[in-house]
Amino acid sequence: MGTVIKTLEKMIYNQKYNTLKELFIDYRATQRCLPAFNVNDNYDLKAVVEAADEMSTNVMVMTYPPVAELNTTEVFRSLVDGFKKVSQNNIFLHLDHSTTVDLCKRAIDSGYDSVMIDGSQVSLEENIKMTKQVVDYAASAGVVVEAEIGKIMGRGVEVKSDNDFLADVGEVKKLYEATGVDIVAVGIGTAHGFTPTEPKIHFDRLEEIALAIPAPLVLHGGTGIPDADIQKSILMGMSKINIGTIVHSTYMKYALEEIQKAGDGAYPPYIMKEVLPKIKHVVKDRLRAVNFK
Repeated sequence: MGTVIKTLEKMIYNQKYNTLKELFIDYRATQRCLPAFNVNDNYDLKAVVEAADEMSTNVMVMTYPPVAELNTTEVFRSLVDGFKKVSQNNIFLHLDHSTTVDLCKRAIDSGYDSVMIDGSQVSLEENIKMTKQVVDYAASAGVVVEAEIGKIMGRGVEVKSDNDFLADVGEVKKLYEATGVDIVAVGIGTAHGFTPTEPKIHFDRLEEIALAIPAPLVLHGGTGIPDADIQKSILMGMSKINIGTIVHSTYMKYALEEIQKAGDGAYPPYIMKEVLPKIKHVVKDRLRAVNFK
């Protein structure tokens, strides 16, 4: 009987949604979270998709602006479409941390499922203006738009006090109400990449924000956040978590090892056959942390 219940729960958890917006609304209401992984090419994309399939979970793959610009948004849309033909679960494609409206528009035109316009480094007024432009452009295409307020530390973002990075509740509410944005990334103490000390998440601020707006919230910096904190944040309104550094650092580390072993005989398919299981291992570790319910 227990096995049947578990199977039914998994089917409900990974049901097919008509739109990504529908998924996020449901996930916020049911305290669930969509794991989102930054990928760089067809190889780590394959590792993420296969790991998600093996664990029977919906997944999002994301392109950081340098990746979207190098590979082009059109090519990455085609890559994901190819993997969708053989995947058993939803695979959504997202543009991560775009600081320009133009790149968001290109991703929308290319068929991305969602885009992020990151105005966290400009004034609230400019952030609202940029976000509203993207929201209006995305509306007819049914594309989900993510905004950011507050700051995610790391990648050159330096802070001196809590006020430098914590999202202000009033400003979060103003941004949401002025733009109608679908999902919101908020600064609550997390950082991109590996950090010398464990991130201190301000759950009190997260609670205030979750009560202030109904939008699904986004947790950035998933590589270095302890599992218990990830799970607590999901129960408090985080409906998407971004994970990137652990994927590309694992990719680079083991690809280098295999290339050095192979020497002049290094050949990409043979190298990546050894590297893919390593990437899948770390992806599955993060999937377990997110799919804890």
